[in-house]
Amino acid sequence: MERDPLNYVADLYHGATQYPCGWLKPKVVWGHFKPDEVGDLQRSFFDELRAQGFKRTPWQLVFPGQTAGIIKPIPVQEDGVNEYHVRFYNDGIIDCELEVARFDSMHWAGPKRHGVDLLNELIEQAVTISCHQTRDRIRKLFGTKSYSEHCVR
Repeated sequence: MERDPLNYVADLYHGATQYPCGWLKPKVVWGHFKPDEVGDLQRSFFDELRAQGFKRTPWQLVFPGQTAGIIKPIPVQEDGVNEYHVRFYNDGIIDCELEVARFDSMHWAGPKRHGVDLLNELIEQAVTISCHQTRDRIRKLFGTKSYSEHCVR
C-alpha cells in the first residue's frame, strides 16, 4: 500500500516536531551508556546486535532518556514490517520496535509492533555473550516504551 506524498510529508513533519532527530544527538547515534552494571549490560547487548548486523543511524527520532538506537532491515513481513529498531534508555530499558522502514511512504502510518519476543530470540542467538547469567540479566532489561505512539497524527 502506498501513501500519497503530501500525507507522507505531513506525517514526517508531525513526527519530527515531536522529538529531535539523531543528527542533533550524535551521542545517541554512537551509543553512550551509564558507567555501571546496567550500562555495561546494555553495552554488551548493543555490541552483540552490531555483530548481528544492526547499524547505527542518524535517521531516527531520539526519545526522552534514549542513550542509543540501532536498526536492521529485514525481509518484508506479511503486515509490511521490514525493519527492527532497538532503543536503549537511561533507566535500563531496552525496547524493540518492528516497523516499516524509515524512508518508506508507510513508515509513519504503517504497522508498528513491540519486539520483546524478538529481543529474546536475539539474545539466544548471541555469539559474543556466552554466559547464561549475563544473558538472563540482559533479558530483565527488555521492556517497552510508548513514545512512537506520539509521532502518529
